[in-house]
Amino acid sequence: MNSPIDIETADVSYLPDFMALVAEVGWPHKLEDISSLLLLGRPWRALNRESRETIGMAVWWPMGHAFGRVGLVIVSPKCQGCGVGRAMMHKVIEDTGTRTLMLLSTEEGKPLYEKLGFESVGLTQRHQGHYTHSSAIESEIHSAHPRDLSEIVALDANVTGFDRSSMITHMFNTGHTNLLRSHDQITGYAIARPFGLGSVLGPLIARNEDDAEALFTATSGLGMLRIDRLIEAENLGRFLEAKNLPGHEITHSMVRGSPPTARGNSRIFTMAGHAWG
Repeated sequence: MNSPIDIETADVSYLPDFMALVAEVGWPHKLEDISSLLLLGRPWRALNRESRETIGMAVWWPMGHAFGRVGLVIVSPKCQGCGVGRAMMHKVIEDTGTRTLMLLSTEEGKPLYEKLGFESVGLTQRHQGHYTHSSAIESEIHSAHPRDLSEIVALDANVTGFDRSSMITHMFNTGHTNLLRSHDQITGYAIARPFGLGSVLGPLIARNEDDAEALFTATSGLGMLRIDRLIEAENLGRFLEAKNLPGHEITHSMVRGSPPTARGNSRIFTMAGHAWG
């Protein structure tokens, strides 16, 4: 592409343009998936200055005053290698101000993000397949009620080190949430919600691998299922493989700035997805 580009803020009115980009790169996201990601974030688009065609997109989501997350970074295949992604990321970084930024990157995208000041701090693996096992709910696992939402949000903030209350609320309202309690406090939770060709299970937060497996078993539904597992959760990885949910590509968790600080005894086992961590 030889034509100059412009980078502009966008909104949900550009949903048809963004869905065309999603289709170009073969991502499984449905209209509802992209719409919610746009509405909760700050979208940017790259466009050909002459034709005004949208040739790239990127979104970032505020997570409190000190953190933000970047995702949905897509460049049209016909324009890749022309600096479009770098130009969009410069605008996103400028827009986020002094926030620490987080994202997931493929191995191919990692060099670009490193040049922009991001560092790899961990690995995540996608597990995906057609899940055929019936769910089994152990006695200590309960279906969450609306009154539990504020406590789930507080646990999530402790474990992640940042505030993604608007994202957790959206996932809670569109999916199904199970939780674990100990001494009348929530120590773990898992959300399964519609996504792409089926559903995604995450976030999944728990005290240990046994609790994580129990929450997974209670929350997972039949059909196409995706899980983005933190690579250090090795036992959970073997558990998912045994459930015919093979591991696929591995991505880098990257941070630009001071990483968040986790608190408490619970930890993340599976992410909400590439966008929201």
